[in-house]
Amino acid sequence: MDKIIASVGNNGKNQAADVALIQKLLNDNKITGEITPLKIDGKVGDKTIKRIEAFQKRIVFMPLPDGRVEPNGKTFKKLTAIRSTAKAANIYNLSKKAVDLLQAIETLATKPYDDQTSLDITEWVKGATIGYGHLISKTDWPKYKDGLTAVDALNLFNEDLAPFVNTVKSNVKTNITQNEFDALVILTFNIGEKGFGESSVLKLINNPSAKTTYASLEAAWKAWNKSDGRINNGLINRRKAEWNIYTKGIYQRW
Repeated sequence: MDKIIASVGNNGKNQAADVALIQKLLNDNKITGEITPLKIDGKVGDKTIKRIEAFQKRIVFMPLPDGRVEPNGKTFKKLTAIRSTAKAANIYNLSKKAVDLLQAIETLATKPYDDQTSLDITEWVKGATIGYGHLISKTDWPKYKDGLTAVDALNLFNEDLAPFVNTVKSNVKTNITQNEFDALVILTFNIGEKGFGESSVLKLINNPSAKTTYASLEAAWKAWNKSDGRINNGLINRRKAEWNIYTKGIYQRW
């Protein structure tokens, strides 16, 4: 069990072992805008104090961060609580909250419709869709042209999700929490397996100090805001919602 003997940070006791543990815990916890890991040297400097303040402000939501971690204080409890829930990505499955959210967004259609116009169709078109956002290929049209049941739609939805769940499981190499996993799958469901696998988002999750064209993980995430080369308000809202899931565990429709 992680513990410190005395206070660490601004005007703290700053015993070397305590400082090193706090530096490691801060590196283990993702903080928006902080992409460079602290050097774990057991010495308190400006970078360590500023990282404590950033954690207190953005994760603990302290109105007046003091840059100090007390052995039984809120900051230390939050640091250890978040770390204890993080696990290897490949052990997760999409949570019920995430599945329910996606189903609410996609909505159930038991009859085929055109995704571009939202109108029911009786002949195959390029945007032919059914169930929970399942695109119908031309070869599969005979199977779905007369519709499907709600149970069949759910089974189809789970089949559609599986590759995206597996993509996140196989590509994320660092420990994450359930809400982080959910957010990554929902993102991948939208940008595609190839898009996620080659993204700066994945690079920064696996290595917060990786060199990318973005200043932070949040910037890399929210850069996926274009459709056909144009900024799309729907995608802006979707990225914000995904980011809230990832950072705060808030599951809300966009």
